[in-house]
Amino acid sequence: MNKDKKKWDFKYDIIPIDDIEISDFNVRQTDLSKDINLLAESIDDIGLLQPILVYREGKKYKLIIGQRRYRAFKELGIKEIPALITTVDDEREAVIKSLSENIHRLPLNYRDKMRLSGALLSKLGTPERVAEYLGVTEQTVRNYLGYVGVPEPIKERVDEGKLSATTARRIVKRIADEKKAVEVAEKIEELKRSEDRLTVIEVAEENPEKTIEEVVDLARARKRERYTINVTQRIAEGVKRAREKYRSSAEEIIVEALEEWLINKGFIE
Repeated sequence: MNKDKKKWDFKYDIIPIDDIEISDFNVRQTDLSKDINLLAESIDDIGLLQPILVYREGKKYKLIIGQRRYRAFKELGIKEIPALITTVDDEREAVIKSLSENIHRLPLNYRDKMRLSGALLSKLGTPERVAEYLGVTEQTVRNYLGYVGVPEPIKERVDEGKLSATTARRIVKRIADEKKAVEVAEKIEELKRSEDRLTVIEVAEENPEKTIEEVVDLARARKRERYTINVTQRIAEGVKRAREKYRSSAEEIIVEALEEWLINKGFIE
């Protein structure tokens, strides 16, 4: 157990539903109403198995953990709910409590994890310590953190204009071993076409035992699928802004967006 992961002081009580407000620092901000009727039916049948977590703010309670349970109680018309009442020293602590509770809880939206993992990083200092705190792999944490979790040698290449931030994130997201990730970053600087870069990263992920030279050879031999799409002006403007911010090609931006959509929908892992 990480020495920075302290035990929280809790007081258990039954509190009025009408006295509860949603904290701005509650991690879960998506999929709040999904299957809420099923949760309400379960609570109605067997009761609440796990109380919500709140802290006092004036005469009200701020909800940190248990937003779906809270919503299910409201749907059932129940006026009071079991709660653990804690204290928070600052806003970041509320985020950390909520994140550490929810980070393992499918179906917490991946975007929520990405958005708030930075709170733990600012508290604990490194992706490695965040991983230890949460009980997940360091690579998982780096995936949640996005560009914040990119190793410094790769960030330096982005700063020097040798790589785009989009490509840097993709390398770290796909290649767990930091040394291999840096090798891939160094190698693809030589490749001009974004499709070649994307293929090298993909092959490196699939063949962690191969040398970087073997990876490049396999990538050159790989057949690629090509698609032509027409986009609206709104999408085109968004891609343009993303290109300017991340110094990426349109292809890199679109491929990353498409890949995230396919992952979120469960079509690829």
